[in-house]
Amino acid sequence: MNTNLKLTAVSATALMLAAAPALAQTKSAAPTLALGGYYDQKMSFQNQDRAGYDSTVDVRNDVEIYFLGNVTLDNGIKISTRVELEGGTNADGQAGVADAGNAVNSGDNTFDQIDEAFMTIDGSFGSLKLGMSDSAPKSMTTGLQATWATNVGENLSFNATKLIALGSGIGATALGSTPAWQLDFSSDGEQISYTTPSMAGFQASISYAQNDRETYDGQIVTTTAGNLGNTDIWSAAVKYSGKFDNVAFNIGGGYTTANDPTENEENPTAWMVGANVAFSGIKLAASYTKKDEQQTNGTTTTGGYHGLELGAQYTMGANSFSAVYNKAEADDSRGVASGDGDKATWVSLAYARALGKGVTWHNTLLWGESKDSANAANASNEGYALTTGILVKF
Repeated sequence: MNTNLKLTAVSATALMLAAAPALAQTKSAAPTLALGGYYDQKMSFQNQDRAGYDSTVDVRNDVEIYFLGNVTLDNGIKISTRVELEGGTNADGQAGVADAGNAVNSGDNTFDQIDEAFMTIDGSFGSLKLGMSDSAPKSMTTGLQATWATNVGENLSFNATKLIALGSGIGATALGSTPAWQLDFSSDGEQISYTTPSMAGFQASISYAQNDRETYDGQIVTTTAGNLGNTDIWSAAVKYSGKFDNVAFNIGGGYTTANDPTENEENPTAWMVGANVAFSGIKLAASYTKKDEQQTNGTTTTGGYHGLELGAQYTMGANSFSAVYNKAEADDSRGVASGDGDKATWVSLAYARALGKGVTWHNTLLWGESKDSANAANASNEGYALTTGILVKF
C-alpha cells in the first residue's frame, strides 16, 4: 500500500467526520466511559489416548474486562472505543515460557495482557474500525461459521485442542491450529476496516493491515525465526440477511490474502462460505473453509487444509441445546510424509441454561479424534472431555 493511498484513506476518514450532515442541533454530551466484559469459570474432565496426556480434572477460567468509551457528535456520528484487558496472562511456570504480556509487540500473544484496543466510527456512510482488533471481514464471516453460529457450550475454536490434543504426528499448522479456523491472517494486528450500511439485506466489508503485529509503529518487525512475517494483509467479505415469513437466514463468504516476503514463495490465500437459517426456536448452520497451499518455484513448501462445519441449535425458553460437527483435513501435494491427509474430527453436544440476566450455566460433552495419515505408531489421538461452567457477562 503506497504512501499516497494511505494518506487518501486517512483524508477520506476525516472528511466523512467533518462533512456528514447535522442530525442534531443541540450540543453533544461529553464522552462516557463504562465497564463491560465477561467471566467464565469452568471445570473440565478429559481423557485421551496420547501418551503423556493422562485423565485429569482441570479448573480454569476465561476472563476479559472491557473499557468502553462512547460519544455522539453534533452531526450524529457515533465514536466508540474499546480496550480489552485479559484476566489471565501468567505462564504458570511452564518450561521455557515467560509471561510476555507487556513485551514489545505483545510478546507471545498467548499471554497478551491487552487483547484488543480499537475505535469505531459509525454513521450513515457505514462503519470504520481502526486499531488492534479483529478485521471486519473476520467478524462478518465468523457469524456464518457453524461452530460459532450454533454452539451454546465450550468454545471449540479456542479450547478443543486444549482439552484433547492433536496426535503427535499431526502438525497443528496444517490443520489450522484449532477447529473452525477463522478468516484471519492479521490476528489483532493494527488495521483499518470498513463495513457498508445494510442495503436491502446486503452488506460488505474490507480491511487492510500492514502486518499481524499489534505495535508496529512503522518499524521493521521480524518473527522469532528472524524472517519478516506476512505484510499487506487484505480481507473482504459479503453477507446477505433476509427473512421469509417466520424464517430468518444469513448467507455469505469471505476471502483473505497477504504478501509473503519469502523469495519466490506464493502469497497465502484462504476463503470461506457459510449459511444459517432460524425458525421456531431451531437454528441450522453449515460452512466450508479452504486455506490454499503455497508453492516456491513450482514446488509446494507450505501445506493447506480444508474444513467442514455443521451445527444445530434448539432454544426452548431459558434452555438451549446444540450439536456441532467439525472436520478438517490437511492438503499437501508433497505427500503423506509432509502431512497430506492428516485429519481431525470433533463432535460437541452442549446444553446451556440462563440462570438470570447475563448469567448462563453451560455444559459440553466433546469428542475428538485426530489421525496421522502415515499411520505411524502412537502418532494419532482420540479422547473425550466434559466441561461445566458459569458464564457471567457484564
